[in-house]
Amino acid sequence: MKHITALLALTLTAGGLAGCTVDAQSGTTADGRPIATASALPPEEALLAAVHAVDATAYSFTIKQGSKSGSGRIDPAAKSATATLGGTVDQVTASVAYTVITPELWVKADFGEELNQRWGFPGDTWMLIDTSKASDSATLPVDEAGAPRFGVTDLFKHGLTQVQRTDATHFTGTVDMTAADSVFAPSGDVVKDAGGKAKAVPFTATVDSQGHLTVFTVNGASIDPELAVKLTFADFGAVPPVTRPANAITAPTAVYALFD
Repeated sequence: MKHITALLALTLTAGGLAGCTVDAQSGTTADGRPIATASALPPEEALLAAVHAVDATAYSFTIKQGSKSGSGRIDPAAKSATATLGGTVDQVTASVAYTVITPELWVKADFGEELNQRWGFPGDTWMLIDTSKASDSATLPVDEAGAPRFGVTDLFKHGLTQVQRTDATHFTGTVDMTAADSVFAPSGDVVKDAGGKAKAVPFTATVDSQGHLTVFTVNGASIDPELAVKLTFADFGAVPPVTRPANAITAPTAVYALFD
């Protein structure tokens, strides 16, 4: 999937545009088996269980990655999600937002008045996307069925090493930043420039009393500012429903360059 760094930079530079299912309320897996408590698991398994507990319920999130930031909410049961991501590239502020209510996808992209006019973008307007027109479906934030595929927690489902528990709710370790490929992962250029250092970036994580991951911080600023990432999670099971964007238009042809 196209990373937010590449997505924002595209228009400004080149001239173009896991694990078991958990019922967080009942404390059981999908087949009715009780969930092992975090304290009963080895540190890495306990942290991964906390990640899967997030994926099993609706939640809101925020992200700060280098000069970019965003927020959103995801409801797996309703197969819906919304997120806004923005930042500054080459001194130009830009933002991209997604709303998914399966099987429909809307996008809102704003690169400033001058660039919006140059590329035929309607600016601060939601656009309904015909996913069949995307030249590369892997760049879409939805799966083949049209369900959200934002990959918010993918960043730390893979490549966790040296995980240690510092107390009942806090963890440390390293994470392989080359292992995830989602809209929230660092761009390929950042990872390439970091070389082997990107494979073991220090992190800290916090889990709440209900076993949900609430904070995951990647401490990679000394390697590259874009490897400094902080994700927070909240409102488990209590997020407002995702609604269809008002006054949405049919996406013009130029918008599909975002999904090349």
